Amino acid sequence: MPRPEIEFATPEEEEAYARKALTKAGVPISQYEAIREHKSRGGTHGAGIYTKEMLGVRRWMVQELLAAKMSNRQIANVLQLSKETVNGDRHFNRDLYTQEILKNQDTHRARLLKEQMDLKELALASFETSKRKKTVTIMDGGDDGGKEMVKIEESAGDASFLNVAKNSLVEQAKLLGLNEIKPVENQDTSYRTFLKDLSSTIEKEKEAKATEERRGNSLLASAETISFDAEPESEPLPETMPLQTINEDDY
Repeated sequence: MPRPEIEFATPEEEEAYARKALTKAGVPISQYEAIREHKSRGGTHGAGIYTKEMLGVRRWMVQELLAAKMSNRQIANVLQLSKETVNGDRHFNRDLYTQEILKNQDTHRARLLKEQMDLKELALASFETSKRKKTVTIMDGGDDGGKEMVKIEESAGDASFLNVAKNSLVEQAKLLGLNEIKPVENQDTSYRTFLKDLSSTIEKEKEAKATEERRGNSLLASAETISFDAEPESEPLPETMPLQTINEDDY
């Protein structure tokens, strides 16, 4: 556990230091005593019921004593609070301070954003104005003088105004945090890649279909070669039967 930044020889010295620091910060002594006596009026070591005003004063005291480099334990001793209560007030003050900083930052960011938007609009309007060029021509008219002819032409315009508008857009992106968004790595969603993937898929489908057809044709050929319903071929009968000689001795 870290040692406190300031050490006191006695509790009385510790309490005197806290009283002096709070008085210097503008805390009335009556409010300081009221917080210290809260325990004796029914509060249980700082856990009693506080009014909204007393709660705000207590948190103010805790913050001022922290600024005076006193530890949570020392603050708890002089204000008659628990260390948990002091720690809770400390976190509350820090969160409130953070919220105020963020609120101020948002206000400042919104003001800068509006300035950049106005600057961009002014730059674009100035660019449009720079495109129109007015020419006055005086025609010769003899002794009576000449007539004026006004001619308005449009040119390409001053590109410097466009650079101002572009820089304003860049600043707006920074204020909104859009410049911190990074594209996903290794992600190519171009139209050419899409067509390439589609073509590859179609080729694979064609190849699979052709393989299936070849397999089916092979099975049909095997079935035609081997037929279990075919009758065995018989030898042709001779056209004439040979005559046999019959002997009388055989009877």
